[in-house]
Amino acid sequence: MAATVQIHENSADETGVDKTSGTVRFKSAVETTVDTANRLQIPAAGSDYSYTKQLRFYVSVTPAVDLQNLRAYSDGASGFGTGIGVQYDTATDWQTETDADISGTDIFTKTSGASVDLDAGNTGPHTGTGYKGDFLRLQMTVASTASPGSLSAETLTFAYDET
Repeated sequence: MAATVQIHENSADETGVDKTSGTVRFKSAVETTVDTANRLQIPAAGSDYSYTKQLRFYVSVTPAVDLQNLRAYSDGASGFGTGIGVQYDTATDWQTETDADISGTDIFTKTSGASVDLDAGNTGPHTGTGYKGDFLRLQMTVASTASPGSLSAETLTFAYDET
């Protein structure tokens, strides 16, 4: 039987919220709600940072054998416009949320041909149910050069190999 794999947002605490095929909203507060509360502001100078979002694979139905090669990637191009970016890093353990600069790497540099390795620390093969692989920590940056207004959605793809 094929595994059932979800993507959980583990922001606020280690207990995740299923965001599979859903939306993650960057905010100036630690929460997983997708609404317009706690919006990021364009600063007068410098940059403003969202609180980090932590995403992780969650297996709810055991794979026939195992899961390997956990990864994530973008389409390679940001549609957010000037002054808006999303940076990432990975962690083997849940991290306290922060709105300080994580000094990560631009997520839009990661594509299907050069993806983020999400089982580098918590290595596979992964069997059984529960959380698997590493946390993908994301943070939006808003520079003083950004234009006001709502942003269009971007897609982040999570993939794995199953045997």
